[in-house]
Amino acid sequence: MFPLRPGRTRIAGLFAAVAVFLAFTPSSPWAQGNSDCLDCHGSSDILSWSAGEKASNVKPGGPEKLRRGAAPFPGTSLFVDPAAYQASVHADLSCTDCHKDEKGLPHTASLRVVDCSACHSEAAAVYAKSRHVIAQKRMVGIEAPRCQDCHGAHAIPKSTLSTSPVYFRNVAATCTRCHGSKEVIERGGIAIPGAASMYAKSIHNIAIVEKGLNKSATCVDCHGAHALKDRFDPSSPIYRTNVPETCGKCHYGVFTIFRESAHGVAFSRGVPDAPGCTDCHGEHEIRQAADPRSPVSFMAVSEKTCPSCHAAERLSDRYGVETGKVKGYRESFHGLSQRLGDRTVANCASCHGVHEIFPSSDPRSTIHPKNLPVTCGQCHPGATENFAKGNIHVGAGGIGGVVKSWVERIYIWLIVLVIGGMVLHNGADYIRKMQALYRERAEMWSHPGYERLNRSERLQHFLTLSSFSVLVITGFALKFKWSIPFLSAGANVSLRSNGHRAAALVMVGTSLYHVYYAVFTARGRDQLGRMMPRWQDALDVVAMLTFYAGISGHRPKFGRYSYMEKAEYLALVWGTIVMIVTGFMLWFENETLKRIPMWGLDVATLIHYYEAILATLAIFVWHLYYVIINPDFAPMSLTWIDGKISRHHMEHEHPLELEEIEEREARGEGAVPGSTILLTEEK
Repeated sequence: MFPLRPGRTRIAGLFAAVAVFLAFTPSSPWAQGNSDCLDCHGSSDILSWSAGEKASNVKPGGPEKLRRGAAPFPGTSLFVDPAAYQASVHADLSCTDCHKDEKGLPHTASLRVVDCSACHSEAAAVYAKSRHVIAQKRMVGIEAPRCQDCHGAHAIPKSTLSTSPVYFRNVAATCTRCHGSKEVIERGGIAIPGAASMYAKSIHNIAIVEKGLNKSATCVDCHGAHALKDRFDPSSPIYRTNVPETCGKCHYGVFTIFRESAHGVAFSRGVPDAPGCTDCHGEHEIRQAADPRSPVSFMAVSEKTCPSCHAAERLSDRYGVETGKVKGYRESFHGLSQRLGDRTVANCASCHGVHEIFPSSDPRSTIHPKNLPVTCGQCHPGATENFAKGNIHVGAGGIGGVVKSWVERIYIWLIVLVIGGMVLHNGADYIRKMQALYRERAEMWSHPGYERLNRSERLQHFLTLSSFSVLVITGFALKFKWSIPFLSAGANVSLRSNGHRAAALVMVGTSLYHVYYAVFTARGRDQLGRMMPRWQDALDVVAMLTFYAGISGHRPKFGRYSYMEKAEYLALVWGTIVMIVTGFMLWFENETLKRIPMWGLDVATLIHYYEAILATLAIFVWHLYYVIINPDFAPMSLTWIDGKISRHHMEHEHPLELEEIEEREARGEGAVPGSTILLTEEK
């Protein structure tokens, strides 16, 4: 060693003194250890101190200087559990290894966000190119998740431990913190807002949460972890053409079958409408096939999933897909049985396969001519080639199609001729018997009878009857898409819509004429006055109920109109007004929506629909009973045709009015304009 000169000795001593001073100074970052940080951050009281509440045991110069209103970023807390930190993957690091901007105690109010890339450079470089970072940069007010948001901050367990946020059982809950957050969704940070709730109901999540399996797909298995890509990125595992391979990581056997199938080959060729895994099974809400809500459930396969492509006209024009196959299946024995609820009958997958779907010309196909006996034999033991001869989907083709076409034509003409002949024969029989009945009825009338309805009233009744009948038929046909057989789809659409509107106009015209008749004619005004409810009607209801119950031995006596006729008339008036108002609101919806909100139109639709049901049932249950089923008038009252009522029925149905008529006759007075008119022999 070289001897130090006196000057150099003094300099060395000075440095040594400074080093010793700094070493024993508490605020020195070089001497600061985790215990110094945990003196404050290791106490749960720091949360209240940081809110400005000073605890009684605060040491001078201690935590009272830390007055931050909240944690500096999501996923962290001012409180650090010493035990949890010691059990974390960072237990061998000191606080200042991460918080490099901490220069001494007490430190500034807030420290910079920790940069994990100092140690995890590879993961950080990958994450910097992910969708989380790149996409969020384009959104104002949206910040990409940081490392600590997913992994945690101070207590970061190994990913293989169940306490880790990125443990496979916890991944969905970790992702849902953002993807299920209403605030993040509303700010536009989530492309598919329902993904979190849909995945929660999926077979993948149920397998983990409810069944406790150790292997099932989580968010990162399909989307990736740090290298999460946009679904439009060709390198993304959820890019359309990559989805089968992504699913194949777990379902490899199915994937190898699918990629050789007709769908898989078209998919790999880049056909844009070729179905992939998610097109049939769904994306996040993938359910078991046994679940009725699954798109691959027994009923859904033939009703929705397969028809979504094979019954789509746009695909028919684009790829030559035969849309008639779906219609033919629905009209076949199999399709009709399935629609009636049969769960054992064959659906699309039963014959064509599930993933192993090949063209019928491919020897591997289950519908190849040589394989059809085996395919049919799954449900029909001992099936021969005859089972598959012809068109299974009930369509034209081959000699079988020609034969079926001619059989159909012959039967249609046979039905028209035979049933038409029956109708003519029975119609003639009915007319002759009605004529005889009418003559017998006339002979039995010792009294010429009374005119209850004049020509104007009978016309109003006929127009109401005909327009109401057409409205009911076309209205429910519109609601439930009923079609008239042997007519084209266009003709059915025109009949349903135009027929309904034409009948509505007839009903409106009839209603306006009735208003004129009831207001501006003497007979109409008197009829309207007699239709108004009175207290006596309530008493008559009670009297009639006691008669039906056997308590009273006598029916109440009615005048011109009973409470039954008054109730029916007032219901008709109310229902007509409601149906006209709501009907025009729906007919002219653009003008309606200029004046009321959309929900108002929805309410009008509901009222129109349920009022139609109410009116139809009321006519069948109430009105038709009294004029057709009622034993007093069976098989039908003819008053609506000829306007007449016999004295016998007057005595039975309207005795008070009959007494009034006879009293006027005895006094030599004429008929009251609104009353029933006595028919003379000449008339």
